[in-house]
Amino acid sequence: MANKLPAASILRYAYLHGFASSPLSTKGVELQRWFQKKLNLSLDLPDLNIPSFRKQCLTHMVDHIEQNIIQSNSNWYLIGSSFGGLVSTLVAQRQPKLIHSLLLLAPAFNPIQRWSSKINIEQWKNQGFINYFNPSKQCDEPIDYEFFRDLHSYPSYPIVTTCPITIIHGLKDDVIPIETSREYMQRIHTINQYSTNMVEVNDDHHLRKKKSIYIIKKIILDQQKSVIVNTTEHH
Repeated sequence: MANKLPAASILRYAYLHGFASSPLSTKGVELQRWFQKKLNLSLDLPDLNIPSFRKQCLTHMVDHIEQNIIQSNSNWYLIGSSFGGLVSTLVAQRQPKLIHSLLLLAPAFNPIQRWSSKINIEQWKNQGFINYFNPSKQCDEPIDYEFFRDLHSYPSYPIVTTCPITIIHGLKDDVIPIETSREYMQRIHTINQYSTNMVEVNDDHHLRKKKSIYIIKKIILDQQKSVIVNTTEHH
């Protein structure tokens, strides 16, 4: 089942980058250029390091995107990469009438379990922060413990049943196991009335291989064509 735009509504697009990334991420910038050249459309690249790299947390990110979406007076197609994928599903839960579709790229579901397996949480809590590599600055910077504590306010797998969802995940992903996306799709398959689809590709977490980028663009193109058809039929 396709998701149709409300009358007089504008469909806009946003790419939500991953954790410890930025609006200048390689994939985001490449897609933004492609959107402009191929589709003559803008692709928003919001900054999720809200309010700063050190004090970022999931609540700040979701609140920030939700506020921007509400103020835009538009419907949105969200492309969420890794942690940005988790943010996208939470925004869709809060604003189901404003989210047209989700394209999730190796979404970072089940974050508490993943962080607990690779970080000394007790040390993080006692120290109040950990040092983590910030690609934008090319150096380690602190991240407050509030980031991890805040994760407990949210479900590990935010269930979205109000719009089409496509997930692309790499078989060689050693950051977010592909089983995480398989689990999510299994949970929503029977309860989401819209189309749900998962594409497994021969790639790692970054999904930068030519074949992966081709698939991402093709999914967006197919969706764009369906929007044009539905809009024409509506008029």
